[in-house]
Amino acid sequence: MRTMPEREETFRPEKPGESTPELSLAIPLYNEADNVRSVVGELVRALEDAGIDYELVLVDNGSQDETGRIIDEMAQANPRLVPVHIPVNQGYGWGILTGLRHCRGRFVGYAWGDNQIRAQDVVRIFQRLRQGDVDMAKALRVQRHDGWQRLLITRVYNAVFPLFFPVHSRDVNGCPKIFTREAYEAINPQSRDWFLDPEIMIKAHRLGLRIAEVPVIFYPRTSGKSKVRWKTVLEFVRNMIRYRMRGE
Repeated sequence: MRTMPEREETFRPEKPGESTPELSLAIPLYNEADNVRSVVGELVRALEDAGIDYELVLVDNGSQDETGRIIDEMAQANPRLVPVHIPVNQGYGWGILTGLRHCRGRFVGYAWGDNQIRAQDVVRIFQRLRQGDVDMAKALRVQRHDGWQRLLITRVYNAVFPLFFPVHSRDVNGCPKIFTREAYEAINPQSRDWFLDPEIMIKAHRLGLRIAEVPVIFYPRTSGKSKVRWKTVLEFVRNMIRYRMRGE
């Protein structure tokens, strides 16, 4: 693995007497009022049951429902929950990047707020990284129950991606993705849109980072709506071409 850069400051400096958590997870939430309590509640229980020193950075990514209010209420009851509000949605990637820049943990990462990955699997992914022989751990969705349209979109995308980049992964967009602090800062992700996950995998490959993929089941949504559409695939393809042409 290449030499890591020096640690960058986050947007949220530590307060006097505040300890650095072991794990910080950014959770982007866009119009997830029906999901946020269960998603966050299950994550809190799973992390505490596993004895993990954690913080969850809950990002209201420009929601137009009650997501932001619910986040604030939950954060008042649990100091390990950090509310972050983005007034206007600027894309999937921007919500995650904003959350990551508030993360103080020795390990940092992000997980979706749609309740399709079980909290226990998030813990398993972190525990795999915690073993110390890899720089990054992520989900590998071996069973998917998210409808024919999204399955078709994923298959089209996964067929096109290897034509542009030699990244060895069966699930480039698999999430959660969790990193050592040094690996995250070396990758230094920038994409504000849906290309964030591919950018991370491309850079990790080029840096020679060690990646572990943990098999998980991707459950169907019980509430809320998926944000992935056919235009998302066109955005992916456009960004792949642009990224490749820039020689990045």
